[in-house]
Amino acid sequence: MEHLTGLIAAPHTPFDKNGEIAWDVIPQQAELLIRKGLTGAYISGSTGEGISCSVEERLKVMELWHKASQGKLKLIVHTGALSLKDVETLGRRADELGVFAVSVVPANYFKPANVDLLVRYCQKAASFSPHCRFYYYHSSLSGINLSMPEFLEKADGVIPTLAGIKFNSMNLYEYQQCRRVLGGKYDIVYGTDEFYAGARALGARGFIGSTYNYQSDLYFEIERAFDRGDWEAVEAGMSKVCRGVDLLVRYGGVACGKVLMATQGIDAGDPRLPLAALTAEQKQSILREYEEIMSGK
Repeated sequence: MEHLTGLIAAPHTPFDKNGEIAWDVIPQQAELLIRKGLTGAYISGSTGEGISCSVEERLKVMELWHKASQGKLKLIVHTGALSLKDVETLGRRADELGVFAVSVVPANYFKPANVDLLVRYCQKAASFSPHCRFYYYHSSLSGINLSMPEFLEKADGVIPTLAGIKFNSMNLYEYQQCRRVLGGKYDIVYGTDEFYAGARALGARGFIGSTYNYQSDLYFEIERAFDRGDWEAVEAGMSKVCRGVDLLVRYGGVACGKVLMATQGIDAGDPRLPLAALTAEQKQSILREYEEIMSGK
């Protein structure tokens, strides 16, 4: 099965001043990713506030991204939800549209207690999209901390469409373990942006992340420096990446990322509750600090 390469952005779901989805912004986001040369888009995940959207909204987001991507982006749709019936509704529509892949964070209130239950859950979730590749979304935010190498071993042959894992963890040891399972059969796409260079040094070639929405040019510079063995340039580039992530940490993650979309001419609005919106003063401070970071000050 094809392994993903390049940068795959996790786009924000844009909201207007009333907290409703700004549908007209989605084509702008897709056009930006296509123009910048990204491989694809992972929609309605953590960055996309998928769990803060209704099923009806997520269906329309999926349909708009499918139309706007014009077949030029590999579209991965997060179909995870608390209810398996909602996973089914989302998964079946993704299959009808023929998207590249579906992906789930499993239910995280009533959690799968062990790897066997996780495999059973993912088997069911994947079955709703039999014509799409399936990526398990491994994230510390879910509170589900099970062995991913064991998951791959037990899911092999049980989930026919299993393509791999969206690996959002700083545990590069486990990342390497997953890459070795069954001779490297599965696609372990790395998802923690501030570890980009470290994961690349360990063989990663496919990356999914939020900061690729607004600073893909920087990552492409780091990639070129990496390929020519210019480690000083790699370090300098990653310093900018990490300082940018420092901003995200300081200003609430998704809310800050939405502000930084303004650097690309995209108004992504504020996040939905329970995430906190930022003040106008905070937004101006973020943009000033980010400009300094990118200019090398």
